[in-house]
Amino acid sequence: MRLIACFYSLLLAAAAAVMLAPAEVRAQQAPVRRQPIVERPIAFDSAGRLTVMTPTMAARLKLVAPLWPLANDWTEARLYSSDSTSAVLVAQRVDGSVARYGVSQPEVVQLRGAISMALLAQIAIRGRDSTREGTGLEQSEPAGNAFVRNQVLLGLIAYGPATSAILSDNGAAAAGGYFVAAGASFFLAAELVRSRSVTRAQNNLASYGGTRGAAVGAAIAAIATADGGAGFGVPILAGAVGGTVLGFQRARSMSDGEASASGFVGDLSALTTLGVGGTLGAFEDDATSRRGIAPRHKVALGTSIASGLVGHYFGPRYARRSAYNVTAGDVDMAYSSALLGGIFANAFIGDGMSDRTAIAASTAGMLGGAVAGDRLFVRRRDRRAADGTLAQLGAAAGMLVGGGLSLMFESGRQASVGMIAAGGFAGLALADGVVQSSPDAGPRGGVMRSRVSMSIVPAATAIAFGLRDGRGTRVALSERPVYRNVPVLRIAF
Repeated sequence: MRLIACFYSLLLAAAAAVMLAPAEVRAQQAPVRRQPIVERPIAFDSAGRLTVMTPTMAARLKLVAPLWPLANDWTEARLYSSDSTSAVLVAQRVDGSVARYGVSQPEVVQLRGAISMALLAQIAIRGRDSTREGTGLEQSEPAGNAFVRNQVLLGLIAYGPATSAILSDNGAAAAGGYFVAAGASFFLAAELVRSRSVTRAQNNLASYGGTRGAAVGAAIAAIATADGGAGFGVPILAGAVGGTVLGFQRARSMSDGEASASGFVGDLSALTTLGVGGTLGAFEDDATSRRGIAPRHKVALGTSIASGLVGHYFGPRYARRSAYNVTAGDVDMAYSSALLGGIFANAFIGDGMSDRTAIAASTAGMLGGAVAGDRLFVRRRDRRAADGTLAQLGAAAGMLVGGGLSLMFESGRQASVGMIAAGGFAGLALADGVVQSSPDAGPRGGVMRSRVSMSIVPAATAIAFGLRDGRGTRVALSERPVYRNVPVLRIAF
């Protein structure tokens, strides 16, 4: 009992000591609740569009010290604000580390003013010379490891098979060449990403150039009536590598929308040319051709290649000169709509129709789908690349639902095709509604200019029809008045 009494006495003494301890001691012993430091991202320009700065953009804007503290060892930079008096410039370095620079509010105002003035100056230059590359506010963000992933896929489907075809005379060498080319694509792409900043536009256009370049190489081999694996492997490998390099270099100063538009218009031009050729019978069998493909096949393929290159070159103007903002996600919507339009047109093709009619209907449906996608989707909202990908997945899911329903109801061929296409359109629209993207921001640079104009020139009309005075006598050319051009129609697209 004495032992228990002593124990309780000690316990009461300890409790009293804690209760009588100073408030400062109790505060030190209590757990500390730390308040988070909340930083919100802010734009580099006054328009609020340039949220990520890349080395390419900084060089174009001529940002130097002391206004711009970063040198050449960074890949991207963002600006954050924690209160109304200061901000933080956060830079991702090449080696993976992060550098933070404190920036006062006056310095933020000075930096944003300089960047805004530089952007407006470039927009003015672009207005005087419409052939220049894009210089608007929509700067492409870094692609990161997505570039490495796409190059590995190109190694598996293009570089590797082409190398294997070149070495096809030796089975072991062909198999080894495939694995070497496919594996080397990873290390080359990873080293490129480590040593420099690769934008999403460069990633998109490099991937487009690699796949389309391989297809162009195969078409050139067919036109040249190549014989053997090396005859196809060399042009395919050259086309894939050359297309990747050219796309990567060309997209250095492009926005994501411009790069995507380049691929979209290029594909649309090439497929339309093939459709026109098929409608004219360019791909019908020719029994007189003893070796290789028929001459008219070669003409159709060559014309399609040329048309695709022209569309690829002029494609960025769709995003750069439209009267509304065109993003990478918007182009994905137009792309999906064009493909679904081509599929939907086949629902009206009966079994007794000729191949020419089927090709013509598919081509017309594709073009109609592209126009519908531009009018219904692109003009209305601005979508990120991830939004466009999600909408494409929705279209694929809708096509699966349409195909499943056609099987359940045992529909015929035409009805099945129509249900699949209708399901794709419904899935595309529903997925786009789920995304809830922002409304269209308007034309690049905030200025809408007319792109197509028709004018009546009174002086030329008078010369053509003859100007007569009140008595019906023809007036001499030297005595006729000079009229200024009067535009009667302006169309912005």
